[in-house]
Amino acid sequence: MRVSPTPIRAPSLLARARAVLHHCSRVLFLSWPDYSFDDLAGIQDNLDGPAFAEAAAHMWADTEGQSLMEDRALLTCAAADWEYFSRLPIDSFGYTVWHHFYVNDLIEDVELQPSRLRWDDDTEYAKARYRSSHDMRHIFLGLGTEVYEEVSLQTFQYAQLPQKLSALVVLFGALKLLATGTSWRQLVSLVPLAWRSGKAARSLHCVRFEALWEVPLDELRARYGVVPVGDRYPVARRHPDAAKFRSPYATQTRSAA
Repeated sequence: MRVSPTPIRAPSLLARARAVLHHCSRVLFLSWPDYSFDDLAGIQDNLDGPAFAEAAAHMWADTEGQSLMEDRALLTCAAADWEYFSRLPIDSFGYTVWHHFYVNDLIEDVELQPSRLRWDDDTEYAKARYRSSHDMRHIFLGLGTEVYEEVSLQTFQYAQLPQKLSALVVLFGALKLLATGTSWRQLVSLVPLAWRSGKAARSLHCVRFEALWEVPLDELRARYGVVPVGDRYPVARRHPDAAKFRSPYATQTRSAA
Protein backbone atom coordinates (compact mmCIF):
# COMPACT_ATOMS: atom_id res chain seq x y z
CA MET A 1 0.00 0.00 0.00
CA ARG A 2 1.33 3.41 -0.95
CA VAL A 3 2.05 5.71 1.97
CA SER A 4 1.34 9.35 1.19
CA PRO A 5 4.37 11.62 1.48
CA THR A 6 4.26 14.21 4.21
CA PRO A 7 3.64 17.81 3.13
CA ILE A 8 6.76 19.88 2.55
CA ARG A 9 7.18 22.59 5.17
CA ALA A 10 10.24 24.74 4.54
CA PRO A 11 12.07 26.24 7.53
CA SER A 12 11.69 29.98 7.91
CA LEU A 13 14.11 32.31 6.15
CA LEU A 14 15.37 33.49 9.54
CA ALA A 15 16.15 29.92 10.61
CA ARG A 16 17.94 29.27 7.33
CA ALA A 17 19.96 32.50 7.59
CA ARG A 18 21.06 31.68 11.13
CA ALA A 19 22.08 28.13 10.17
CA VAL A 20 24.11 29.08 7.11
CA LEU A 21 25.81 31.95 8.97
CA HIS A 22 26.81 29.59 11.77
CA HIS A 23 28.31 26.94 9.47
CA CYS A 24 29.85 29.27 6.90
CA SER A 25 31.59 31.31 9.59
CA ARG A 26 33.19 28.15 10.97
CA VAL A 27 34.36 26.97 7.53
CA LEU A 28 35.69 30.43 6.63
CA PHE A 29 37.48 31.26 9.87
CA LEU A 30 38.59 27.90 11.26
CA SER A 31 41.15 25.43 9.91
CA TRP A 32 40.42 21.73 9.41
CA PRO A 33 39.74 19.78 11.63
CA ASP A 34 38.40 22.63 13.82
CA TYR A 35 35.45 22.73 11.46
CA SER A 36 33.89 19.42 10.50
CA PHE A 37 31.71 17.47 8.10
CA ASP A 38 28.83 18.76 10.22
CA ASP A 39 29.57 22.27 8.99
CA LEU A 40 29.76 21.19 5.35
CA ALA A 41 26.53 19.24 5.78
CA GLY A 42 24.95 22.26 7.42
CA ILE A 43 25.70 24.41 4.40
CA GLN A 44 24.08 21.79 2.19
CA ASP A 45 21.09 21.63 4.55
CA ASN A 46 20.51 25.31 3.96
CA LEU A 47 21.17 25.38 0.22
CA ASP A 48 19.60 22.18 -1.01
CA GLY A 49 16.44 21.44 0.93
CA PRO A 50 14.33 22.06 -2.21
CA ALA A 51 16.54 19.70 -4.24
CA PHE A 52 16.06 16.89 -1.73
CA ALA A 53 12.34 17.59 -1.59
CA GLU A 54 12.42 17.02 -5.35
CA ALA A 55 14.40 13.80 -4.78
CA ALA A 56 11.75 12.60 -2.33
CA ALA A 57 9.05 13.26 -4.94
CA HIS A 58 11.05 11.28 -7.53
CA MET A 59 11.34 8.40 -5.07
CA TRP A 60 7.62 8.30 -4.29
CA ALA A 61 6.92 8.17 -8.04
CA ASP A 62 9.34 5.27 -8.65
CA THR A 63 8.63 1.66 -7.61
CA GLU A 64 12.14 1.04 -6.30
CA GLY A 65 12.37 4.48 -4.75
CA GLN A 66 8.99 4.12 -3.08
CA SER A 67 10.15 0.98 -1.26
CA LEU A 68 13.08 3.00 0.11
CA MET A 69 10.78 5.80 1.27
CA GLU A 70 8.58 3.29 3.06
CA ASP A 71 11.32 1.48 5.01
CA ARG A 72 13.80 4.41 5.31
CA ALA A 73 16.84 2.23 4.47
CA LEU A 74 20.32 3.79 4.68
CA LEU A 75 23.70 2.47 3.58
CA THR A 76 26.24 2.32 6.41
CA CYS A 77 29.73 0.89 6.71
CA ALA A 78 28.88 -0.68 10.05
CA ALA A 79 26.02 -2.72 8.58
CA ALA A 80 27.85 -3.82 5.42
CA ASP A 81 29.24 -7.37 5.11
CA TRP A 82 32.70 -6.37 3.93
CA GLU A 83 34.18 -9.86 4.07
CA TYR A 84 31.37 -11.16 1.83
CA PHE A 85 31.93 -8.29 -0.60
CA SER A 86 35.68 -8.96 -0.76
CA ARG A 87 35.10 -12.56 -1.89
CA LEU A 88 32.56 -11.87 -4.63
CA PRO A 89 33.62 -12.08 -8.33
CA ILE A 90 35.76 -9.09 -9.27
CA ASP A 91 33.27 -7.86 -11.87
CA SER A 92 30.42 -7.76 -9.34
CA PHE A 93 29.06 -4.57 -7.87
CA GLY A 94 29.69 -5.79 -4.32
CA TYR A 95 33.36 -6.60 -4.88
CA THR A 96 33.85 -3.24 -6.59
CA VAL A 97 32.27 -1.52 -3.58
CA TRP A 98 34.73 -3.32 -1.29
CA HIS A 99 37.69 -2.41 -3.54
CA HIS A 100 36.70 1.26 -3.75
CA PHE A 101 36.15 1.63 -0.01
CA TYR A 102 39.23 -0.39 0.98
CA VAL A 103 41.73 1.20 -1.41
CA ASN A 104 40.52 4.71 -0.55
CA ASP A 105 40.39 4.04 3.21
CA LEU A 106 36.67 4.78 3.44
CA ILE A 107 35.42 1.86 5.57
CA GLU A 108 34.28 4.11 8.40
CA ASP A 109 30.98 5.88 8.86
CA VAL A 110 30.97 9.67 9.19
CA GLU A 111 28.76 10.48 12.17
CA LEU A 112 26.94 13.75 11.63
CA GLN A 113 25.29 15.68 14.44
CA PRO A 114 21.56 16.41 14.12
CA SER A 115 20.98 19.18 11.62
CA ARG A 116 20.39 22.70 12.92
CA LEU A 117 18.05 23.08 9.95
CA ARG A 118 15.33 20.45 9.47
CA TRP A 119 12.98 20.05 6.57
CA ASP A 120 10.03 17.65 6.54
CA ASP A 121 10.63 13.95 7.21
CA ASP A 122 10.56 12.86 3.55
CA THR A 123 13.08 15.52 2.53
CA GLU A 124 15.36 14.67 5.45
CA TYR A 125 15.29 10.97 4.56
CA ALA A 126 15.97 11.62 0.85
CA LYS A 127 18.96 13.75 1.89
CA ALA A 128 20.30 11.10 4.29
CA ARG A 129 19.88 8.36 1.69
CA TYR A 130 21.62 10.47 -0.95
CA ARG A 131 24.58 11.14 1.32
CA SER A 132 24.88 7.50 2.34
CA SER A 133 24.97 6.36 -1.31
CA HIS A 134 27.49 8.95 -2.53
CA ASP A 135 30.25 6.45 -3.28
CA MET A 136 27.89 4.14 -5.15
CA ARG A 137 27.77 6.84 -7.83
CA HIS A 138 31.57 6.99 -7.91
CA ILE A 139 31.53 3.27 -8.70
CA PHE A 140 28.78 3.38 -11.32
CA LEU A 141 30.68 6.16 -13.12
CA GLY A 142 34.08 4.45 -12.84
CA LEU A 143 35.53 7.33 -10.86
CA GLY A 144 38.04 7.38 -8.02
CA THR A 145 38.52 10.12 -5.44
CA GLU A 146 40.94 12.54 -7.13
CA VAL A 147 39.72 16.15 -7.26
CA TYR A 148 38.98 16.02 -11.00
CA GLU A 149 36.99 12.84 -10.45
CA GLU A 150 34.97 14.36 -7.60
CA VAL A 151 34.20 17.41 -9.75
CA SER A 152 33.11 15.11 -12.58
CA LEU A 153 30.85 13.20 -10.19
CA GLN A 154 29.29 16.43 -8.95
CA THR A 155 28.54 17.32 -12.57
CA PHE A 156 26.68 14.02 -12.97
CA GLN A 157 24.83 14.64 -9.70
CA TYR A 158 23.80 18.14 -10.76
CA ALA A 159 22.49 16.78 -14.07
CA GLN A 160 20.35 14.28 -12.17
CA LEU A 161 19.29 16.45 -9.24
CA PRO A 162 20.23 20.15 -9.41
CA GLN A 163 21.97 21.00 -6.14
CA LYS A 164 23.59 24.31 -5.35
CA LEU A 165 26.38 22.62 -3.42
CA SER A 166 27.23 20.46 -6.46
CA ALA A 167 27.39 23.58 -8.61
CA LEU A 168 29.76 25.23 -6.11
CA VAL A 169 32.00 22.15 -6.01
CA VAL A 170 32.18 22.09 -9.81
CA LEU A 171 32.98 25.82 -9.98
CA PHE A 172 35.59 26.01 -7.24
CA GLY A 173 37.03 22.56 -7.99
CA ALA A 174 37.58 23.56 -11.60
CA LEU A 175 39.19 26.86 -10.56
CA LYS A 176 41.51 25.03 -8.16
CA LEU A 177 42.62 22.59 -10.86
CA LEU A 178 43.12 25.42 -13.33
CA ALA A 179 45.21 27.36 -10.81
CA THR A 180 47.39 24.38 -9.91
CA GLY A 181 47.64 23.05 -13.47
CA THR A 182 46.90 19.50 -12.27
CA SER A 183 44.49 17.13 -14.04
CA TRP A 184 42.93 20.01 -16.00
CA ARG A 185 42.84 18.06 -19.26
CA GLN A 186 41.19 15.08 -17.57
CA LEU A 187 38.55 17.34 -16.09
CA VAL A 188 37.77 19.06 -19.40
CA SER A 189 37.33 15.68 -21.08
CA LEU A 190 35.21 14.12 -18.32
CA VAL A 191 32.79 16.90 -17.35
CA PRO A 192 30.78 16.89 -20.62
CA LEU A 193 30.58 13.09 -20.47
CA ALA A 194 29.39 13.23 -16.86
CA TRP A 195 26.70 15.77 -17.73
CA ARG A 196 25.36 13.67 -20.61
CA SER A 197 25.49 10.50 -18.53
CA GLY A 198 23.55 12.13 -15.70
CA LYS A 199 20.87 13.41 -18.06
CA ALA A 200 20.45 10.03 -19.78
CA ALA A 201 20.53 7.74 -16.72
CA ARG A 202 17.69 6.76 -14.43
CA SER A 203 17.71 8.66 -11.14
CA LEU A 204 20.26 6.81 -9.01
CA HIS A 205 18.77 8.23 -5.80
CA CYS A 206 15.87 5.84 -6.45
CA VAL A 207 18.09 2.72 -6.55
CA ARG A 208 18.15 0.11 -3.75
CA PHE A 209 21.86 -0.62 -4.08
CA GLU A 210 21.86 -3.14 -1.23
CA ALA A 211 19.89 -5.62 -3.38
CA LEU A 212 22.50 -5.60 -6.15
CA TRP A 213 25.80 -6.79 -4.64
CA GLU A 214 26.13 -9.99 -6.72
CA VAL A 215 25.17 -8.42 -10.07
CA PRO A 216 27.99 -7.56 -12.49
CA LEU A 217 28.67 -3.81 -12.47
CA ASP A 218 28.42 -3.47 -16.25
CA GLU A 219 25.03 -5.19 -16.18
CA LEU A 220 23.80 -2.64 -13.64
CA ARG A 221 25.10 0.23 -15.72
CA ALA A 222 23.08 -1.06 -18.66
CA ARG A 223 20.00 -1.59 -16.47
CA TYR A 224 20.02 1.98 -15.17
CA GLY A 225 21.32 3.65 -18.32
CA VAL A 226 24.57 4.89 -16.78
CA VAL A 227 27.41 5.51 -19.21
CA PRO A 228 30.69 5.40 -17.21
CA VAL A 229 32.97 8.38 -17.65
CA GLY A 230 36.07 6.96 -15.94
CA ASP A 231 37.79 3.59 -16.20
CA ARG A 232 38.59 2.82 -12.56
CA TYR A 233 35.89 0.15 -12.30
CA PRO A 234 35.45 -2.72 -12.71
CA VAL A 235 39.01 -3.59 -11.78
CA ALA A 236 41.13 -5.99 -13.83
CA ARG A 237 42.61 -7.94 -10.90
CA ARG A 238 41.54 -8.94 -7.42
CA HIS A 239 43.30 -6.93 -4.71
CA PRO A 240 45.95 -9.09 -2.92
CA ASP A 241 44.36 -8.23 0.45
CA ALA A 242 40.90 -9.42 -0.54
CA ALA A 243 41.32 -13.10 0.37
CA LYS A 244 42.54 -12.36 3.90
CA PHE A 245 40.44 -9.28 4.58
CA ARG A 246 38.69 -9.09 7.96
CA SER A 247 36.07 -6.45 8.62
CA PRO A 248 36.98 -3.98 11.38
CA TYR A 249 33.33 -4.01 12.44
CA ALA A 250 33.38 -7.79 12.89
CA THR A 251 36.43 -7.39 15.16
CA GLN A 252 34.62 -4.76 17.20
CA THR A 253 31.58 -7.02 17.52
CA ARG A 254 33.70 -9.93 18.75
CA SER A 255 35.50 -7.68 21.23
CA ALA A 256 32.23 -6.36 22.61
CA ALA A 257 30.93 -9.91 23.03
